[in-house]
Amino acid sequence: MSINGDTNSLAGFDGTEHQAAYVYTPTSVPSEDLLQRPKKRRKVGKATTKAPEINDDAEPFKLSPLFNEKESDELSSLRLNLFNKYWPETETKIQSILNEANEGTLLEVTSFVENERSIGKVPAGFIVTGPNIASQGLLFEQLSTRLSNEFNGPVVTLRSGESSNLKVLLKKLIRDVTHQKSNGEDENDNFLEQDGRKLLNYDLEIVHGYVKAHGCDKVIVSFQDSEAFDSGLLGDAISLFSSWLDRIPFLLLFGIATSVELFQERLSRVAARSLHGAQFDVEQTSSILENIFLKVIAGSDAPIRLGPGILSSLMERQNDHVQSVQAFVGALKYAYMCHFYANPLSIFLGLTDELELGPLLQTEHFEAIRMLPSFQKYTECLVDQGELERAMGLVNDDELLLQEVESSIQGKDHAVQKILRIMHVLVTLAVEVPEKIDLYIKASTGSLKNSEIVRSIVDSIKRASLDDFLGTITSLKEAIEGGSTELNLESWSDMESEFYSQIASIGEDASSLAGSDTGKSIRSSYNKALRTTIISQKVQISQDRSVLTKQDKEFTALVDHLIQAIQKFVDVDKLQDQFVSEIWLYDLRLPYLDAFTPKPRFTIERALSSPHDYLSCSCCDPTKEGALMSHPPTAILYKLFLEAGNLINIFDLWTAFIANLGPEYDEGDDSERQALMLFYRGLADLKLLGMIKQSRKKTDHLTKLAWKGL
Repeated sequence: MSINGDTNSLAGFDGTEHQAAYVYTPTSVPSEDLLQRPKKRRKVGKATTKAPEINDDAEPFKLSPLFNEKESDELSSLRLNLFNKYWPETETKIQSILNEANEGTLLEVTSFVENERSIGKVPAGFIVTGPNIASQGLLFEQLSTRLSNEFNGPVVTLRSGESSNLKVLLKKLIRDVTHQKSNGEDENDNFLEQDGRKLLNYDLEIVHGYVKAHGCDKVIVSFQDSEAFDSGLLGDAISLFSSWLDRIPFLLLFGIATSVELFQERLSRVAARSLHGAQFDVEQTSSILENIFLKVIAGSDAPIRLGPGILSSLMERQNDHVQSVQAFVGALKYAYMCHFYANPLSIFLGLTDELELGPLLQTEHFEAIRMLPSFQKYTECLVDQGELERAMGLVNDDELLLQEVESSIQGKDHAVQKILRIMHVLVTLAVEVPEKIDLYIKASTGSLKNSEIVRSIVDSIKRASLDDFLGTITSLKEAIEGGSTELNLESWSDMESEFYSQIASIGEDASSLAGSDTGKSIRSSYNKALRTTIISQKVQISQDRSVLTKQDKEFTALVDHLIQAIQKFVDVDKLQDQFVSEIWLYDLRLPYLDAFTPKPRFTIERALSSPHDYLSCSCCDPTKEGALMSHPPTAILYKLFLEAGNLINIFDLWTAFIANLGPEYDEGDDSERQALMLFYRGLADLKLLGMIKQSRKKTDHLTKLAWKGL
C-alpha cells in the first residue's frame, strides 16, 4: 500500500465527528490566535485595590414621568423627594423598635457575660429565640456589637453553613479572632508563628497567643443556629473548648429554636457535663411585628397607610412562610416605592408640609382625581343629600376640587384615629386579648359590627352580673380618659363626646341601681339560671325563667343600652370610601404578589410560547406569516416540544427544528453546523428548565417531564 493511498483514504475524514465536545470557533477571531497557548503570567504580590472612581458626570436617579410622559420633571422629582423624606423617617422608627425589642435580652446576656466566672466548666448562655430562625440574625448581630463594645476580647459568630467539620470550624474561629484588630495594633502581627514554630491554621494555640498578647478577658463564641450543627461536631467543639479553658477564657452562646432540654439531648454526655450557664428567652417575632404595625403603619403620624388587602397578604405570607422581620420591612418599603414611584397623585401628600401645589398641578391631575372610585362615591353621596350644585362644582371647577382635596388630606388621619379608638375599646372589653393587626384589618373594611370578637363581647356583657357590669363600665371610662400609649392615643373623651356621655350615664344609673337594697341579687333577663329537678330517679336540667323584678328590668335596659352604644360605635365605613383615599392609602395587591410571591413557571411558559409579548419586535408578531422562523431557537423547540408525545425522537425533533429555522440554514455545511449549535443550545435550555431528560429506554429519545398548564 502506498503512502499516497493512505493519504487518499483519509480525505473524507472529519475529526470533529468523533470529538467528545463540540468546540465553537467564532468567525470574527483569526484561527492563529486561537491555536496559540495563553501567555504564562508572572506571579506578583497582592496588588492594592483602588477605590472605584466616582463619575461626576453620571446622571442622578430620576423617576419616569407619568401620565403617558406628560408629567413635568418638577413633579416627578417631587415624588422622589417625598419618598426620600418619608421612608428614612419610617425606617428610623422601625430600627428603634427593633433595638428596643431585643434590649432586655441584650442586657441580660451582657450581665451574664460580665458576672460569669469559670468553675472548671465552659460558661454557656442558651438563648431561646423561638421557631423563627430568620430573626436570629439581627439578634446575634446586635449581641456581637454590644459585647465587642463592653468587653475586652474577640466576639465570633459561627453558623452551620460555614462549619461543615471541626477543622473548618476552627479555621473560621481563628481567622475571625485574629482579624479583630484593636486600635493602634500593628497589622503585621503574625500569630501563626510562635517561638520559631509555624502553627497550623486550625490550632487553638494561635488564639492562645492572641489572648496573651492582648490580655483578653473573654473569648465569646456564638453558635447562631446551634441546632442546625451536626451533634457530633458540636460535641467535639465543646469538648475541645473545655480542654483549652485553662489557657483560653471561652464563653459560649447558643441560639436555640426549640428548648434547652431538647438541645441537651442532642449533645453527648461529656459535652453536656462540660457546660454550665443560664437560659434567656427572646421576645417573639409576632409581638415585634405588632409593635412595628402599631407605630409605623397604624400610627397617627404615618405618611401613607396600607389597605386591608395588602395587609392581609403581608400577614398571610408572614404566618405561612415564617418570614423574618427584615422581610416584612422589605415588603413595607416596596409598598412605599410602588406608591410614590407609580402614583402621580402622591404629590398631594406634600400638602401636609404646607407645600404650595396649585401652580405646579396639571390638567391631568384633576382628570385623574375625577376618575377615582372614592371621588365618584363622594359625588353620588352629595347628590343623594341634595347638594347637587356642590357636586357639579367638583366635576367642573378645578379650584373647588383642589380646595376639597386639600381639606381632605389635612383631615386624613381622623378616620384612622377613629379605628384606633375602636381597637382601644375592643381590647379593653375583650375577654381574651385579640390580635391588633386583625382588628385593624376588620375595622378598615367596616366588618367589625358582625365580627366574632364583637359577638363575644356582647355575650359577656349579657351574662355579667351587676357588679361585673359596673367593673366593665369603670374600665371602659378609665380607658377613654387615660388613652393608650401602645396605640399612641391620648385622652379622647372630648373627641367622642357622644359615646363617652352614654357610657358615663349608664355607669351612673348602674351605680344607683346597685345602691338600692332589695335583699335579692339583681340580674338581667339574659342571665338565665339553671334549675335541677329529680323526677322518677332522672335528673332534668331546665332554665329558670322566673318573673323579673323592677330592678331586673332596669338592669336589662342598661345592658341593652350599652350593647347598642358599642355596636353603633364600632360601625364605621371602609377606609377606601374616604374622599381621595387613593392618595394616602396603598392597597394594590398585584405588584406585591408579583414581586414577593412570583409564579416563575407561568412566566417561563408564556415567554417561550409567546416571545413577542416580551421581545416586542415586529419580526416575531404572531399575526405575520412565517413568524415562527424568527422566534428564538429555544422557543421553536418549546413549540415542537408541546406538540410531541411523552417520548421524543431526537432525529425527528432535529428535522422539524431545522425546517422551522428558515431556508437560510438549508445551504452549506457551515449553515447546518450553526443550526446544530442552536439546536443543542435550545435542548440544553429545556433540560435546564426541567422539561426534558435523556430516556433510559431508548438512547435516541428524550423523555417529557413537564406539560403546559399543569
